[in-house]
Amino acid sequence: MLEKYRQSTPTSNELFKRALRLFAGGVNHNIRTFGLVHSGAYPPFMRAGKGSHVWDVDGNEYVDWWMAHYSAILGHSHPRVMKAISAQLMNGCHLGTLNEQQVVFGEKLQEAIPSMARMRFCSTGSEATMYAVRLARLHTGKPLVAKALGGWHGGNDTLAYHLKYPFNDEPFYNGVSFDFNDRDSVDNMIKKHGNDLAAIIVEPVLGAGGGIPPEPGFLPHLREITKAHDILLIFDEIVTGFRLRYGSAGKELFGVEPDLTTLGKIAAGGMPLGVYGGREDVMSLAAPGAERGRWVGGGTFSAHPLTMAAGAATLDQLRSMRGEYDALNKRGDRFRVRVNEVFEKIGVNALATGFGSIVFIHWFKHRLDSRPLTGGNIGEALNHDRLDLFQSLLLEEGVLGYHGLGAASFAHSDGDIEKTLRAIETVSRKMQTIKE
Repeated sequence: MLEKYRQSTPTSNELFKRALRLFAGGVNHNIRTFGLVHSGAYPPFMRAGKGSHVWDVDGNEYVDWWMAHYSAILGHSHPRVMKAISAQLMNGCHLGTLNEQQVVFGEKLQEAIPSMARMRFCSTGSEATMYAVRLARLHTGKPLVAKALGGWHGGNDTLAYHLKYPFNDEPFYNGVSFDFNDRDSVDNMIKKHGNDLAAIIVEPVLGAGGGIPPEPGFLPHLREITKAHDILLIFDEIVTGFRLRYGSAGKELFGVEPDLTTLGKIAAGGMPLGVYGGREDVMSLAAPGAERGRWVGGGTFSAHPLTMAAGAATLDQLRSMRGEYDALNKRGDRFRVRVNEVFEKIGVNALATGFGSIVFIHWFKHRLDSRPLTGGNIGEALNHDRLDLFQSLLLEEGVLGYHGLGAASFAHSDGDIEKTLRAIETVSRKMQTIKE
């Protein structure tokens, strides 16, 4: 098992042994094991990335679908972004004061997403969602926050609960959950907790919980019911923002405008970023000295000049490519169809889900016939061990991915797609010979 991978990655093996003596579990983000540890091996250590490919410390080349946690939609090391970072670096890394770049970047974000009447920058997505729900509680005076089963909104105590089936309660949280795409689940939650709910936070396309697009009418239902009960609607667009179109997905693709939006990943051009923003009356509570305000947001590295420069350059590039989003999304749609045709032909319990350029691949304990897809029915059926093995074996074929695969970028070529399809077929056939 994974002998080919072991033979080709001796330096990664040695580095991981050293990392285990330093870091809990040998990693600084749990998902960066890529399932290799569960498969009895070790994760790869990457040295460089260019376009849609990455190279590990042993010189092995991979087609990259993970793409820096979905953030590198332009591809790795895009020249326009790298030039902006280099130019800013010559004037200093960080000064801990206001800088011109944050104004320039903020104006570009506001132009792209007009519903962000006011915003704040921070350093991570976890901070952005944490501050957004803190503002929601301040604004409404209510304590609870609701999220979708399986929804991932960062590692803060407020939202890191009901992440994986059987969705056991975490010891520290102050929220409730509903099942994505299940209106009855939402309605029942509102009946039980509506008077205490400050906000509902949701990704327009459920990410880590299954790569599931919204059923027609589901997001409008959330908007209608939150307005009726004085509950803020927060769209977490850290994954979908600037991925499915230039700007946000919520209003332009799905016809729903939230009260608050969180951003990150793509908008940062590969640098660390969190953004939260929206209605002026809500965001004003974060201003220094605001009446009824409270300390909301900060951090040594908020509005970091290198991030601001990279973000502005990224948005300039993406704005010039607005007309290419439709082709990228259709390419992702066609790719998922072809992946599912491979699974159907071979006869394995696997399924590709997603929307546009987002591509998740799941392995199940049994055939999943439930419709519509929800975070609940996908979570209940997932076979995590088979998924880890699938991702591990893909590495042997020169394909790097997580959540089964990842997301397409503007840099992916037809050759990348064909190689990935061949790898998926090879690995799926191999897995039929491996007992569970």
